[in-house]
Amino acid sequence: MANKYKRYPRVALDNNWEGRAVVRMIVGANGMIASISVVSTSGHEILDKQALDMIQKAKPRVQIPAGLRGKEFPIEIPVVYELKDQGSG
Repeated sequence: MANKYKRYPRVALDNNWEGRAVVRMIVGANGMIASISVVSTSGHEILDKQALDMIQKAKPRVQIPAGLRGKEFPIEIPVVYELKDQGSG
């Protein structure tokens, strides 16, 4: 579902930048994002920022599993940027 919000920044495309960022999100007991950060950089700040933005936009649309509702929990999400995924642009 998060991939719906994934964007490949134009400057990254123009410079042939690729990378893999890992975003760590802590979901609070209330189901909202308590904190979010990049724990492993893609090597490009713009890709890292876009990965954070993607996760923040997707989170409200994701159902929390029943066993985790009312509990705080962490999750790490890898976000991979590869030019081959862009097709012809």
